[in-house]
Amino acid sequence: MEYITKKLNSTLSVTGIVNLHFFEFDKDFETVGERHPFYELVYVNTGKLYIESEDYTGLLLKNQAIIHRENTIHSLKCITETRPAVIIIGFECDSELIDSFSPSPITLDRLAIEKIAEVVKEGRNVFVPPYNIPTHNMKKKKSQVYGSEQMLRIMLENFLIHIIRVEGFGKKDETPSKKLTAISEIKKYVDDNFLEKMTIDELAFLFHTNRATLCKEFKDSTGCTLVEYVNGKRFDEASRRIRESEDSITRIAEEMKFESIHYFTRFFKKMSGMTPSEYRKENT
Repeated sequence: MEYITKKLNSTLSVTGIVNLHFFEFDKDFETVGERHPFYELVYVNTGKLYIESEDYTGLLLKNQAIIHRENTIHSLKCITETRPAVIIIGFECDSELIDSFSPSPITLDRLAIEKIAEVVKEGRNVFVPPYNIPTHNMKKKKSQVYGSEQMLRIMLENFLIHIIRVEGFGKKDETPSKKLTAISEIKKYVDDNFLEKMTIDELAFLFHTNRATLCKEFKDSTGCTLVEYVNGKRFDEASRRIRESEDSITRIAEEMKFESIHYFTRFFKKMSGMTPSEYRKENT
């Protein structure tokens, strides 16, 4: 009897690790926007962070993670009195599914937390300390535990495959037409309610999905993130009111449910490069 070998496919490969840190940030720590040609995973073990990136701006809470895409500008800021404990891993990967973790944070389950802890421990068999100081060039240990670099790669791949499975990425059980129909319904809901406060979690609940799947399918369908789409609707309406009405800027900000005139001015300038007053002067 002849035995037939079955080759095993590789759906995801980590091809390199840039850095692997476990930080306890000072309460006033923040970074300036940076971009680099590799993925960056940020996981909050305790405390919380404020994240700003091209794909997501908002809080990253305890047990949550986000993965910044390659070459996207991102930064972080500590916003509480508590010193947050944070894991940051820069890595190269050949799977585009990793992009799915960039539009919004995910909450890691118990097994995922155990897996990322193993990644950190194995990383200390590979790299020379210190592990809590930012560096662009982590040095490898000259004497390593047998197989430690391979184990580090395997453990990180294991973690990434696990969270892809948990979040439902890579499934092929939905037809494109069903997805497009759902996205069109979500767009209509946003179009009708963009002046009201809404969250991605709320939309995911209303349309019977999870936030990661919602964010990925929305971007795949529209070419922009949900945050970008909502901000675009708010800006279009704000600029129309500034051009066509004689209401004060403060009144427009209040009617559009902005928390303050300061926040409205900051939002408008970020979207247009001008303050509301400058925009009105130029367009009336």
